Amino acid sequence: MTMQVTHFMDETTFDLGSKDVKQPLRVVIAYNDIPAGMHAMRVIANLGKELGDDIDFQPFPWSFDLLSDVDWREVAASDAVKADMLIIATSDTDLLPPAVGRWAEKAISGKRGTTAAVVALFGPEGNPDRAGSSRLKAIQTAALRAGLDFFAPAPRRELDEAMARIHQRAEMITPILQEILQQHEPVLHRRYRA
Repeated sequence: MTMQVTHFMDETTFDLGSKDVKQPLRVVIAYNDIPAGMHAMRVIANLGKELGDDIDFQPFPWSFDLLSDVDWREVAASDAVKADMLIIATSDTDLLPPAVGRWAEKAISGKRGTTAAVVALFGPEGNPDRAGSSRLKAIQTAALRAGLDFFAPAPRRELDEAMARIHQRAEMITPILQEILQQHEPVLHRRYRA
């Protein structure tokens, strides 16, 4: 039995003589469920807004279910080799299925020597994995080993904790700075008076 793949998106041919040529950016998205796939698409949409009209994102979505099938996994690996960006998205907190982990390793190592990027969207959108999570570290290690850029959103609680540390430090430093400025206030006023 042979399997054929039909992508959701049509490949677009570009008129190289046109001034309105957009750079195509192929993005392979491996996702476990609809919320994870939608999260990945929102990330692409936000990148598109930030980068303007110069880039045409071409997403190639692959569900974890398809990646669990040997034949489909090979086709998806072929797509990944051609991709500029790999996004692995899961909205749950479980480990990646072994077949998906093998696919990710193969896809990432196949990108060695390219300028591709790997994005891990692990966990619920509002509460992504912490930097130390084992599944995040596995993908990050594979990406770094292949010389690829790696990105993952920081959990809100980590951002909140970092902001709290910054505020604590500011609260400790501010009184010291105020004291120093008050001690030197007459000198500062004299120096800047005309």
